[in-house]
Parts: sequence; structure tokens; C-alpha cells
Amino acid sequence: MSTPLRERPSVEASGEAPTIRSRMLAQRLERMLPQAAQVRVKLMDGRTAWPHLDVRATNAAGGAVRISRTQAHVAARWIIRCHPGADWALARTFDLHTGSLDGGAA
Repeated sequence: MSTPLRERPSVEASGEAPTIRSRMLAQRLERMLPQAAQVRVKLMDGRTAWPHLDVRATNAAGGAVRISRTQAHVAARWIIRCHPGADWALARTFDLHTGSLDGGAA
């Protein structure tokens, strides 16, 4: 007897309350980037097979936080996978304290 597959939770639109998945991601990213408060992600060229990511982290005061290239790529990929419905050609800011995604710049 096979078990039915669970449906994936729907992706929230900008401005809506963060999902449990999004809040869990925020907690993981807070542990990985303890000095960061927000991470801004943008796909620089989504038409190529290997798109380039523009990733920037900021602290609570809005100052830039230095993160390694590996940390930037891991954070960006996790955020993009958590929010596949977002338009990544636009800069999106993921708040690590609330787990919300918006269109603001970090």
C-alpha cells in the first residue's frame, strides 16, 4: 500500500506572514551568519546556464557584513529554494529575524 505524497506548502507572496519553512531557514542563517540581520539576493543574469548571484549581508544598523563567497552562495541558494515564486531579477531582502522576504534593498 503506497502512501500519498504530501503537497508542498504554497509560497507566500511579498508582504505576507512568513511560513514555518521560511522561519526555520531564518534560524539556520542566523546561526551561519550571526553578525547579519538581512541578506539581499539578486540573480545577475538568469538567462545563462550558470547565473551569477549578487549577495550582500547587512547588520541591524544597516552596515555591510563581510561573508565568504561560500556563505553567500549557500545563503542565496537556500533563500531562492525557499521562495521559488519570487522574481529574482529584482533585489530581494530576506530578514533573518522574522523570516520574511520583501523587495527592499539591504
